[in-house]
Amino acid sequence: MANLMLLEYKEKTGQFHHNMVRDHKLQWEPNTYGWETIAYTDEDKAGLFGNIMECKLHRRERLKQPPYTTEYIRKEWKLFCYAYNYIVTEIKIEPEQEEFIQKHFNEPEALARLGNGHFSDLKEDKELPWAWEYDPHNFIESNF
Repeated sequence: MANLMLLEYKEKTGQFHHNMVRDHKLQWEPNTYGWETIAYTDEDKAGLFGNIMECKLHRRERLKQPPYTTEYIRKEWKLFCYAYNYIVTEIKIEPEQEEFIQKHFNEPEALARLGNGHFSDLKEDKELPWAWEYDPHNFIESNF
């Protein structure tokens, strides 16, 4: 069974927090110290959503814009859930496709190229281009 948790967000700082469930109890009291609950979900799904949103939040920070509101994050969560659930129910991945993805997908580099500040050192060290700087006629560059 997946690790369950409350995904929480602090609007003032634009940060996410994983309030883990252990022995059917939350680690911390929810909705305290400025944290607001976004969803009761599993850790992997929340981690993916957090990585996506942190790319957007780091961009806002660089542009000197305030973090997103909690309401906006909840809207993004529901849009993310739609895409996530649609993919889970509809995609039928072939072994060759899975192997191809594993060969070409590098999560830390993808996040660095998307502007996630937690991976900015990787982007600089490897001199990675931004994710949107790619040849749209190249299959691998277009898809990874």
